[in-house]
Amino acid sequence: MKNKAFVLFSFLLFLNSCFYQESETEQSNRLAKTYQLDIRAGDTRLFFPEQFLGVGGNPPTLEMQSTSLKDSSESLDGIETALEVYPKGFVSKFINAIYISGPMLMEGAEAGGTYSRNSIILSNISDKNGTNFNYENSLRGVHHELSSLIYLRSPFVNIAWQGLLPESWSPASSNYEALTQDRNMGPDYKNGFLSTYGKTNIENDFNIYAEFAFAEPEKLRGLAAKYPTIAKKLSLFITAYTQVFPEYQQGFEEYFTRTGLSDVAVEPGNVEMTIHLDVSRVMPQTNR
Repeated sequence: MKNKAFVLFSFLLFLNSCFYQESETEQSNRLAKTYQLDIRAGDTRLFFPEQFLGVGGNPPTLEMQSTSLKDSSESLDGIETALEVYPKGFVSKFINAIYISGPMLMEGAEAGGTYSRNSIILSNISDKNGTNFNYENSLRGVHHELSSLIYLRSPFVNIAWQGLLPESWSPASSNYEALTQDRNMGPDYKNGFLSTYGKTNIENDFNIYAEFAFAEPEKLRGLAAKYPTIAKKLSLFITAYTQVFPEYQQGFEEYFTRTGLSDVAVEPGNVEMTIHLDVSRVMPQTNR
């Protein structure tokens, strides 16, 4: 009887473990411990990015509604999938927190996320739970916003990137203009742009390459094999990630080799430099 009771007890424990569902708070705490990051939602005043504060009595240029972790399950899943890509300890070199807000408006235009000096902020739209929107926004948003912090630390890559832009190219004049571009125009692969949003300024272009490199490497590999300018930009992108911190070089080299991206990247060589001075400092957002 004791053996039968033990078997029954073990079976019940097994069933309980099968049906146990981790709460959003437990998931955020687990991710925080694993990646040395705070992952929070709540009062947006506690993580409002300073670059959007109004100057000289002007109102802030960013509006964020609050949301809760409980309402952000799909966003948390997207964040977790994104973080798994990076070498251990890399992300926390740049940020100490990922915050989740509700709907976000930048200069009146819908935005999917932004970053501050040491954090990423991603929007979660509760009405779109169950549609895969919040998962994708967070998955791609982590790569997108984090890449800006790599971009800002890669001046020589930035200069070389400018040399690959069309002579007729000019950046968007504001966040609003960048975020309200006609998405129906589609990408311009021949000139090295992976999306319409990527054409709005150099940093946004770099951000979109991050989305593809880490969320859709197979698609980027195919595009780089077909379009020379994409192959050259990809080479610069790989350089930025492998050189930003020497201790993570091997980890990224292994990733780009494993995904086949290194095989199709082509060093630009001596590109003709035409420097486009972007004084507007348009901040990057996820392309949603």
